[in-house]
Amino acid sequence: FKQKTAYEISACLVGSEMCIRDSPKTPKCNHKIRNGCIKNTQDTTIITEQMESVSPLLVELRKLMTEHKVSAYIVSHNDAHSSEYIAAGDERLKFISGFSGSAGVAVVSNDEAFLWTDSRYFLQAPKQLYPGWKLMKMIPEEPYRDYAVWLKDKLPSGSCIGFDPLLFPGKRIDSIGSLLEQNKSTLKPIDENLIDKLWEKKPAASKEAVFVYDIEYSGEASEDRLKKIVDILKRQKCSCGVIAALDQIAWMLNLRGFDIDFNPYFMSYLVVLLEGERVEFRLYADEEKFKDKKVQDHIQKVGVKLFPYEKIMEDLAALDKQTAGIELNSVNFKILSLVRSKDNKVVDLLDVIPKLKQKKNAVELEGFRKCHVRDGVGLIKHIAWLEHQLNALNRTDIDEYMASENVHEFRKAQDKFMGLSFKTIASTGPNASVVHYKPTKETALKVTNKEIYLVDSGAHYLDGTTDVTRTVHFTTPTEYQREMYTRVLRGNLSLERAVFPNKEQITGAMLDMYTRKYLWEVGKDYGHGTGHGVGHFLGVHEGPIGVGILRTTPFEEGHVTSNEPGFYEDNQFGIRIENLIMCVKAKCEGFLCFENVTVVPYCNALIKWEMLNKEEIDQINSYHKKVHDTLKPLLAGDEITLKYLEKECKPHEAKP
Repeated sequence: FKQKTAYEISACLVGSEMCIRDSPKTPKCNHKIRNGCIKNTQDTTIITEQMESVSPLLVELRKLMTEHKVSAYIVSHNDAHSSEYIAAGDERLKFISGFSGSAGVAVVSNDEAFLWTDSRYFLQAPKQLYPGWKLMKMIPEEPYRDYAVWLKDKLPSGSCIGFDPLLFPGKRIDSIGSLLEQNKSTLKPIDENLIDKLWEKKPAASKEAVFVYDIEYSGEASEDRLKKIVDILKRQKCSCGVIAALDQIAWMLNLRGFDIDFNPYFMSYLVVLLEGERVEFRLYADEEKFKDKKVQDHIQKVGVKLFPYEKIMEDLAALDKQTAGIELNSVNFKILSLVRSKDNKVVDLLDVIPKLKQKKNAVELEGFRKCHVRDGVGLIKHIAWLEHQLNALNRTDIDEYMASENVHEFRKAQDKFMGLSFKTIASTGPNASVVHYKPTKETALKVTNKEIYLVDSGAHYLDGTTDVTRTVHFTTPTEYQREMYTRVLRGNLSLERAVFPNKEQITGAMLDMYTRKYLWEVGKDYGHGTGHGVGHFLGVHEGPIGVGILRTTPFEEGHVTSNEPGFYEDNQFGIRIENLIMCVKAKCEGFLCFENVTVVPYCNALIKWEMLNKEEIDQINSYHKKVHDTLKPLLAGDEITLKYLEKECKPHEAKP
């Protein structure tokens, strides 16, 4: 099937057969078009209702479900490594449902189809879902916020539910299986992915080569990082370890790749075998990507042996009488089942490795500072360019997609640029109220100087990763917009000023109220987390550190997180202000604080200065002085951007 949006699918019933067309011009069909439905002499109302209620892909999927004797099938937004961002060939959820968000799970039963996702996508999902799909909201007040509970309660007793064992973490499948026992239902792993059976033109896997990430940027040798992993396994009395998370493997080996858009990863597994003092590292990956001599010399020096990617299944099946250290939240159920198939013991490594990785060394922290300066140059050039085009040149042809491409061009010109860290969110007016809106040529609105413009963007550089959001208005915003922007800004500034004792194990859940209190004062809030950890030329989202009610990892020196409160007036406008902040030692002995490394000014037109106290005004003035003094020498000759920089960084005098 050539997949189309719900509004582009035209379908009809001709006798007992379904006729699918991409457009009214499709040959070999003489039916007329009415309200997106092809009709013949049958009653058009009945046909329209029937065809708008179900996607043709669901019809075909249900046939396959019948063949495999399952009454429901679970589809995840995942790959074999539990990655947040996935390769084009793993976008099965998007293919079957139309939903393109980065978080979601679908359940297809014999007569219903549901998509579960979080609040970031509540506005986006209904616009994208194909006919026959229903949105399920993953929020506390919803009784079926967890699809596993729905499976238990809504499917008949004794149901059999299919899933691809490569695409679900072992721990999650264990918990769902236990829950379904209450209904005498079972999970059935199906090695042949049913979505792939329908996906005729599935994108091929990347063949891009792997490259060595030099120690001048990583700050730590691969041998030292691997030794830390061996020490962890030994402390847990493990005789082997199986690591599947792509960011962890890239970090340990100081290697990077291009297998997933916006993420410098390469598809691989790493197995560590321990026998007395003897240690063996086995890397399972596409050997064709390791032909470069520098890469070969590197893995040989580190002591890593390379094996074909698929061979891990055979080798794990032969594992016997071992104690295997496995991170059950990331290793897929297929891998876990192979380890369990023999007389092996499994030890859950929990989040020990992610916690090692998220604590940045001095070289990495300095890299964050440096790359944010260059990134600031790229972003302020974009905002200044856009203001000039709209206000000075009176252009009316620039849309959100063009704006997002312009951000990319300015960033790409910066030194050490390695690619975007996620797809740019360039949004205006009602689209800005969609938290993770991604502009396309087909959906992009025109950007004007009459509405709020929100740009959330970031990049990978050899010395770090960026993620920054700025909300601006190029003429005169409403008083309500100014008030809400200022409340969001006050929350952002409040978290940045936080000082807390190191020994008290202060978590992101404890700090979350700093950013929300000014919105809560007027009965407002935002539905997403306040901050996420950020990898160092790795994933732009890195756990477990972050700020939000579910973030229970204590902050330590060396952690890097985003600080991004927001406010969204549905279908009207959106506001978000995001900086990256590093956890560093405070002036007071034994205390920690945050250092803001983002270097882009706030929007003066949106700040309601009379709502701010002297401390907040001084904080903004100090920040703007830093931005001005840092960026001005790098913008020599660019009069448009320099003019914008001077305007936005002009100090504001606090009233006594």
